[in-house]
Amino acid sequence: MALLLPLAGCFGSGEPTAAPQPVEAAVPAAAPAPEPVAEPAPPAPAPAQKTIAMTPAKPADWGALFIAGDHSIKAFDNATRRFYAIIERKPGITLRRLTSDLAIAPSHEDVADVDTIDSALSYVTKNEREKCLVFMTSHGTKDGFYLAQANGTGGLLPPRVLDQWLGNHCGARPTVVIVSACYSGIFLQDGMERPNRIILTAARADRPSFGCGAGEVYTYYDKCLLDSWTWVYTWAELYDRTKACVAEKEAALGAQPSEPQAYFGAEVAGLEMP
Repeated sequence: MALLLPLAGCFGSGEPTAAPQPVEAAVPAAAPAPEPVAEPAPPAPAPAQKTIAMTPAKPADWGALFIAGDHSIKAFDNATRRFYAIIERKPGITLRRLTSDLAIAPSHEDVADVDTIDSALSYVTKNEREKCLVFMTSHGTKDGFYLAQANGTGGLLPPRVLDQWLGNHCGARPTVVIVSACYSGIFLQDGMERPNRIILTAARADRPSFGCGAGEVYTYYDKCLLDSWTWVYTWAELYDRTKACVAEKEAALGAQPSEPQAYFGAEVAGLEMP
């Protein structure tokens, strides 16, 4: 599947996620009596065998895919690694994490390329009851999300291709997509908005996001999202808290607000977080 060629990266580095046995009472003295013939004690009953009930493994409720689209800075892999660790502790989740850094990828299947993203999304949604969660973080342009290893040379993942992948693998199941990149508001276009989807983006379609400097541990949006995660109960709360956090950081930087965006489909407006 063809991807557009990359044109630019993320803008704005932004400097500133044994019970005792009873005692018998004494018996008064009496005339001696013949000693009774002792009868053999009945054999002690065998100890009861403890039966352990085997509970079948619970089918996964969520399939989660984490994608670090570029390795020019460590912030993107840092974010997917931390997010993976947070979700990994939850029961009933199937996970995959893809990187663009060939030096740390265990195999080609773990590299964020066109075919591997497609197959990884298929893997985490193989159970028909699984809801879909996709977290993507990288540079971005007004044409798409940057994948440094796409087709071996790098390219942009446009909304229409992501929409096709989600349609193929998630279908009508509840789906949450988080796109962290400059101009990521474009992922609220080109058919991405569907009633079974929640979409969170780091910026408006015409705005950059911040925190892509080489010295940053996370981008502004990723840090705010991850720090907010354990304090909220709904996706709407996560969006609101993350947006406020980003605005505070950008105000301190004196930057033009990136204005993170969100879409909540009618069928999943009240969807619980994993």
